Amino acid sequence: MNVLVIDGSRRAKSNTGAIARDLQAQLHRAGQTADLWRVPKWSAGPDATAEALQRLAVADAAVLVAPIYLDQMPAVTQRLLEDVWERRAELDGHAPLFYGIAHSGFPEPIQRRAELLSMRLFAAQMGWIWMGGIGFGGTSPIDGRPLDEAGMFSRQLRKVLPRAVEDIARARPFSAKTIAGSDKSPFPLPLTAMIALVNLRTRKAARDRQLRLDARVYAPD
Repeated sequence: MNVLVIDGSRRAKSNTGAIARDLQAQLHRAGQTADLWRVPKWSAGPDATAEALQRLAVADAAVLVAPIYLDQMPAVTQRLLEDVWERRAELDGHAPLFYGIAHSGFPEPIQRRAELLSMRLFAAQMGWIWMGGIGFGGTSPIDGRPLDEAGMFSRQLRKVLPRAVEDIARARPFSAKTIAGSDKSPFPLPLTAMIALVNLRTRKAARDRQLRLDARVYAPD
C-alpha cells in the first residue's frame, strides 16, 4: 500500500505536523510505503497543485490531517482541495482511498464534524471512496512536539492512531472502535467539567481585558 499523508497546516511546527509525522512513521513500521507532503505556507498556487496531483496519482490511499481554524480547515488547504478538484482530469480516473483526520483544541467532538463533513464531500465530488474520518480534541497543549514527548496531552492520540494505521494498512474504513476512541476527551476530567472550566477561564480573560462577551458586534446602533 502506497499511502500519501497530507499535512494540512501551513505552519512548519504544528500539532498537525506532529500527528502527520507520527502517522507516517507508524505506517512505515506496519510495512506500508508512506509519503508525507505539507500544503504550501501561503498560497496554494498551480505548482503546489501540480505536486499534489503527482503524489496523488501514485497513491493507493490518501490521509488528510488538518487543524480546525474558525470551524473549518485552513484557507490554504481548502483552496488546494478546490484546485485539485478543478484539475481532477489530470488524475486520469485514478481514485485513491480517502481518509480524514481533524483536530482542534476544543474537546467536544461536534467541533470537528463540519471539517470532516467537508472532507467527505470533497471525496464524493472527486469520485473517491470515503473511508471515514476521525477527530481529536484538546490538541493545543501538544505545541508541535513529537507525540511521545507530549505526555498526557497526546495519550489519546497515541492510543487511537495505531488502530487507524491498522485500518489504513488493511484498506478498510475506519472502524467504529477507532472512531469512538478518537472522540474521547484527552483531559482527566468529565467533559461537562472541562467545558465549565474553559468557560470560567474565558470569562476571566474577558474581564481582565475589559471585553464584553455579550456584545453584538454587528448589531445596528
